[in-house]
Amino acid sequence: MKRIFYFCATVLISLSAQSQVTEPVKLTNEEIIATLVNGKSLKTQNTRWGSVTLQFKENGFVYANGNNFSTSGKWRVEDGKLCMDGRKFDYEGCGVVRKVGDEIQHLWPNGSVHFVYQP
Repeated sequence: MKRIFYFCATVLISLSAQSQVTEPVKLTNEEIIATLVNGKSLKTQNTRWGSVTLQFKENGFVYANGNNFSTSGKWRVEDGKLCMDGRKFDYEGCGVVRKVGDEIQHLWPNGSVHFVYQP
């Protein structure tokens, strides 16, 4: 009887942990602007360059500073995507912005994660 009780308790705990997995939620234009851009400075984890600080100016310029590099470019938001391009950016184009749990993810145009930001 004790074995059945422990088995049921283990199954319930396992199911409870699985139900806490958060599905990605795509942000709207308004949410992207309020959360990420328009005068914000973000410390991000970039999948290629590690720790990168992005400074989004209200005039549409973005400045990136990371491991021994600094560059600038332009940003815009359209169709639920954050678009960035610039002189030395490793990123050109538009990527979906989504919330997964407590973090915000910006995706490459191919759908893989570009950077992660935790507000």
